[in-house]
Amino acid sequence: MKAKYYRINLNKASNRLDQFEQQKKRRRVFTIAAFFILLAVAAGAIVYKTQQTNKAIEAKQAELQEIVDKINQLEASSDFLSPEDVFLLAQVTQNRMLWSNKIAILGNTLPDDVALTEIVLDRGSNAFIIKGISKVKPGMKDLDLVMAIIDLLKSKPDFHVNFSEIKFQMSQRVRHQEQEIVKFEIACLLKA
Repeated sequence: MKAKYYRINLNKASNRLDQFEQQKKRRRVFTIAAFFILLAVAAGAIVYKTQQTNKAIEAKQAELQEIVDKINQLEASSDFLSPEDVFLLAQVTQNRMLWSNKIAILGNTLPDDVALTEIVLDRGSNAFIIKGISKVKPGMKDLDLVMAIIDLLKSKPDFHVNFSEIKFQMSQRVRHQEQEIVKFEIACLLKA
């Protein structure tokens, strides 16, 4: 029979303690390394964010400087509007006459058998001249026809509010393609 030999390691317990200590050291080194890596990443993120914020601030400062330069340029130019200019413009806007409204009222007021041929703002006589034509109405004089149109215009307060007077200028009976028509002219004098 062969003899059986057994090996007994009496240092087994100390090897386990050494292995445990080595694992503990590795964990400690790994934890410290992870901490410093996280710290470096956080510091990098902070530096990046700070640079981005500084770039945004510089861009806004440049934009602000551009606006200040434009304001200075406008104030130096003749196109600059002071607060007094704005208030004066507002006052003029409130008191101005809207010609489009006058013409719309004129178009809605005149009878269907009256057609406008010309509308003129005569600065020399300070008058709004209305020229037109109308059918001849049996039994009605030309002057009466034009005066009826003037009375219609005077009956519209929105139309005559800026005029000191609406008056007859002229009328003329004309024959056009075998039809008689009345040409007329009315002057609406502007208030001073």
